[in-house]
Amino acid sequence: MPGAPEPLNPVLNIHGMVAELVLNAPERKNALSLAAWTRIPAVLQELTNVADVRVCVVRGEGGKSFCAGADISEFEAIRSTKDSALRYDEINVAAFNALKSLQIPVIAAIEGPCLGGGLGLALACDLRIASQTAYFGIPAAKLGLAYPPEALSDLLEAVSPSNAKRLLFTGDRISAEDASQMGLINETVAPSDLGERISTLCDTIVSNAPLSIWAAKHAVNEMSAKAARDPETHRQNAQICIESSDYREGCRAFLEKRLPEFTGS
Repeated sequence: MPGAPEPLNPVLNIHGMVAELVLNAPERKNALSLAAWTRIPAVLQELTNVADVRVCVVRGEGGKSFCAGADISEFEAIRSTKDSALRYDEINVAAFNALKSLQIPVIAAIEGPCLGGGLGLALACDLRIASQTAYFGIPAAKLGLAYPPEALSDLLEAVSPSNAKRLLFTGDRISAEDASQMGLINETVAPSDLGERISTLCDTIVSNAPLSIWAAKHAVNEMSAKAARDPETHRQNAQICIESSDYREGCRAFLEKRLPEFTGS
């Protein structure tokens, strides 16, 4: 319909003691625009006013995709300079932190693509349950980008350094089975069983003591935070990437659907 407003992305739904953060751009495989990244903390802030909610599920709209990552078509306009790239990463990290700082468990219900920033969102969740249709990857090296250090810290909580390097060096997509074997996700289920498994897991969490769960989440997060002690060095490296000709080539190649020709400059 001409002139129709863009649907809200993401949206928050509440069903009794269970909240859902729904990534709502199925026509783009739920890839997140800058506006959507910016909206995530504000939407999650609404949960602080809902005392009865005890668990939050993050999922993609449409039943086919979790999140294909950031909307790369925006990058030339909003992520082309050192300062704009730094600001973009700060907005991404604010979204990750909003999930990690919720005082309730957060479960990612993953199907289809879970890539780049979408994988960053999933890693910011406490648990990751995936359909067998899910696939995962970090294409930063294919774009000439550096993954934010805070997202790297979350990745290293889930997988070994060697497997983290495998994902980062290759940019390859891996199956749900491979992701489960390396610890990237907690469980893999048949596509038809994903909804039921998420519902059962939510019921189990809701039946347990909320203060005990919060204490456990807070303690584990605090003990794991030591992995990101020196983010400034990583940010400097990221700035070198964003100012490179390889970054511009990577974005152009992606949009033109061709292989990039990187020069290391």
